[in-house]
Amino acid sequence: MAHINCPECRRSFDNNSPESLVTRAAAAAAGAGAGAWFGGGVGIVAGPLGGIAGTLPGAVIGGLLATFAVDQFRRCIHCGHIFKT
Repeated sequence: MAHINCPECRRSFDNNSPESLVTRAAAAAAGAGAGAWFGGGVGIVAGPLGGIAGTLPGAVIGGLLATFAVDQFRRCIHCGHIFKT
């Protein structure tokens, strides 16, 4: 349980609050959907199968990138200030 200190109001809050976990999950789902959409249009022309769809790799990469990007920011539960951690 990591506690984060807000730079605005100087109060601490739990990093793994339900709101934070839901935000990270929603960002991962949105990133995976966008990555699958983009990967399906691009495709991959490598590997032993010749040409395979890029839907699954695009979804995995999009979900990971979105999770890492949204994990950089926090919203204080006391004052509502959004800041980079």
